[in-house]
Amino acid sequence: MVGIIGLGKLGTALGSRLRERGYKVIGSVKTRKSLERGLKMGFDVYLDNSLVAEKSNLLLLSVKPYNVAEISLRTDKPLISFVAGVPLARLAEISSRPYRAMTNVGLTAIAVAGQYDEVVDKVLRAISPVVIWVEERLMDPLTVVLGSGPAIVAKLFRAYVEAAVDVGVPWDLAKEVAAGLFSAAPQLVGGLGYEGVVEAVATPGGTTIKALAKMSGIEGLLASAFEDAVGRLISKR
Repeated sequence: MVGIIGLGKLGTALGSRLRERGYKVIGSVKTRKSLERGLKMGFDVYLDNSLVAEKSNLLLLSVKPYNVAEISLRTDKPLISFVAGVPLARLAEISSRPYRAMTNVGLTAIAVAGQYDEVVDKVLRAISPVVIWVEERLMDPLTVVLGSGPAIVAKLFRAYVEAAVDVGVPWDLAKEVAAGLFSAAPQLVGGLGYEGVVEAVATPGGTTIKALAKMSGIEGLLASAFEDAVGRLISKR
């Protein structure tokens, strides 16, 4: 039985995936409105975190960072926290077996820090096909790179589409072309490498190298955006 403390947007996504994989899931929420929402989705939901902890073999924590201070329970069961910015030292006040994890709304991958445990790994792999065990020092940057990733990639995708429309490509066609390129990029880079893709496409004096030269500042802009986002995460502790 997996218990989820904080059956909100991410919590329900985690719970739904686990139920698809055959796990029994229960959860806790703070309000009657959220309770009714959870029940309508078919979850066994409570307003009492301690009751969820008592009934569960393993716990997932999915609340807002400022709500962690409101959690008064203490358990010896594994606690996997998906709360941004909360360190293992703080989670150890709730569970003697704390884990700090991060994923995103697409559940494309899970990064996790803590002492390796086969049961924890198995549960996480039921949620996402990619589970990466890392040192805790990597969790703050991965919160941005992995957790914020879908929004950042979506913005890049949108920028590509708008740039295509700007030179006369119809919206629908621009979206279709961009979708194909974004989905094929990992395979192309995996086969040729970053530089290999560029050299294979950009001929001397051609249109591609002109576009790439114009984009020369994008690396610094993206790096700066990541640095500012990680800085904000750390400053909120």
